Amino acid sequence: MKISIVVPVFNSEGLISDCLESLVNQTMPKEDYEIICVDDKSTDSSLDILNQYKKKYENVVVIERTVNSGGPGAPRNDGIKIAKGEYILFVDSDDYLGEEALLRWYSFSKENQSDITLGKLKGINGRGVPKSMFKETNPDVDLVDSKIVFTLGPQKLFKASLLKENQITFPTHIKAAEDQVFTMNAYLKAKKISVSADYDYYYLVKRDGEHMSVAYVPPENFYGAMEDIISAIKASDLEEARKIKLMAVFLNRHFDFSRTRNVTLKIKKEKERAEWFHYLSSFIDSVPLEADQFVLPHIKLRLMFIRNKDLKGLSQYEREEKNIKKYTEIQNGELIACFPSLKTYHIHKDLINVTYKNKLDHFIKNIEINDSVLSIEGTIKHKLLDDETNKNQSLTGVFVHRDTKAEKYYSPSLFENSTFKFECMFDNIASAEEDLGVWDFFIESSIDRYKHRVRIGNKRDPNKYPLNAMYLGDNDLYVYSAKPYFTMKYDNLSVNIKKHAYTKAVLSYEEESKDLSFIFSNKLIYLPSGSKVVVSNGYSEMSVPIKDIVEEANGTKITINMENLIAQFFNYNKKKQLIEFAINTSNNQIIPKENNQVLVLEKKCVEQKFLFFFEKMVEVQYKLLTSKSKFYFQY
Repeated sequence: MKISIVVPVFNSEGLISDCLESLVNQTMPKEDYEIICVDDKSTDSSLDILNQYKKKYENVVVIERTVNSGGPGAPRNDGIKIAKGEYILFVDSDDYLGEEALLRWYSFSKENQSDITLGKLKGINGRGVPKSMFKETNPDVDLVDSKIVFTLGPQKLFKASLLKENQITFPTHIKAAEDQVFTMNAYLKAKKISVSADYDYYYLVKRDGEHMSVAYVPPENFYGAMEDIISAIKASDLEEARKIKLMAVFLNRHFDFSRTRNVTLKIKKEKERAEWFHYLSSFIDSVPLEADQFVLPHIKLRLMFIRNKDLKGLSQYEREEKNIKKYTEIQNGELIACFPSLKTYHIHKDLINVTYKNKLDHFIKNIEINDSVLSIEGTIKHKLLDDETNKNQSLTGVFVHRDTKAEKYYSPSLFENSTFKFECMFDNIASAEEDLGVWDFFIESSIDRYKHRVRIGNKRDPNKYPLNAMYLGDNDLYVYSAKPYFTMKYDNLSVNIKKHAYTKAVLSYEEESKDLSFIFSNKLIYLPSGSKVVVSNGYSEMSVPIKDIVEEANGTKITINMENLIAQFFNYNKKKQLIEFAINTSNNQIIPKENNQVLVLEKKCVEQKFLFFFEKMVEVQYKLLTSKSKFYFQY
């Protein structure tokens, strides 16, 4: 048996079927995994649903607990005890897996001999999920130096021997944070931890109603679990210096992503706030003072108040930090938060340097290809600065070449009250041979001596251009295509510059108007104003103004008028002659997409001589035809 999936179930009748469907329909063969469902004395029809799946699928196991445990820890422990798999995966009854999750998870773990493998998480219905540790796949991550401490949920693939040989189970005396204690214990005992970030393995679903993560938990219970984690780190085999750093990483996570985040603001009643602060202080007392030097500055300030038993100061500081714009000013090119709550403490200026917390909040209202210009419009503000200070910012648009790191700068054509518009000439982006490649767009904002640069694009109104949209230009060195697009990983704006030699087209002709159309399927083409189609027969050349450019559902139609062209280019001494079409320059050719396409351009009666000088009027058809990626005139 390769994998045992453990699913704790309590009153999940409306959700459990979706979960189980994702489990029984995995691409891994059913004989290679088992699904252990542990019913925690449900009072709805959950158990009936589980038994239906048990009858239908041989790899479904159902355990019925006789007493409700009050939390998922005990049911998970029941599953661990009977698990037959080489690996154990914990799945909550309201979540589900990607179809290939088990096969990918197991193969990756076996290949890398992993004790624990973190598979990429995906939130559903607005559910937030940890992301920082899934930026790239890594078969061997470091517990202290990586971001994996920021995900302490049990939705991971654990080697069964790791859990059973080290007697790692979920603590059952608490109803929240038991998964954090469990996962940290497993992290500390694991010899190799891996991250697979190339597939959405586990889908966490946000549901209506109460969830354990937001349910009330007594402070002594919650902070008791936190002390258990600190005790586990202290008792681990890590070197002492790494223990201290790991505690600091855990504190960073704890104060920014747990119930302790802005705890004095959440609790309105003074007595209850004092109770929570008492147990929080007890927890922090268990953390060696040496860890404080490695935490983030805003957390170090919190620890200062807590270690000094200063609940009043912590409460005031958290109120001030919530309104940080009111207290932040620019000093010597850095952002300094002058919090009144800190006046009684002698602190280093580095602790109130909040430059690292600042972000440029931006939104893209419109991206447009207009003539030979890429127009980018939106709004931008510094998150930590008030509106009055933001009025003083100056902007620069920056295109950065992804490979060479060369930069090209643009001033906004419009900037007022945080609203900007950049108009970037495509020929300026593509002006030399080394400009070929991908250019990533940034905005740099400056106020006084403070500068901040940010990638933009992922916050925007819907983009009106599909992936096949491209501008065709000529910089006098080469013909190029410029494709604006949004990056796969971070969804930010980039432009891809490539040399362009030809575009395949299907022909269409209106005999009455003598309009010839080139239909470029699956390509949305934009051209500079005044563009022409260049027509050549090898002896002479003629530029024909483009009559119309129409965006169609499946591509672009460019139309020219053939009337003068027919008169000039038909050579009556040649029954068939090669004709080349191009856009603006002969280096940007149009070639046929279909072979043997024939268009009748015109019918005429002409006098032809036969034997014995006999003359006869005959009807001649002037045709445009295609053959092996070439165009021909023929009569």
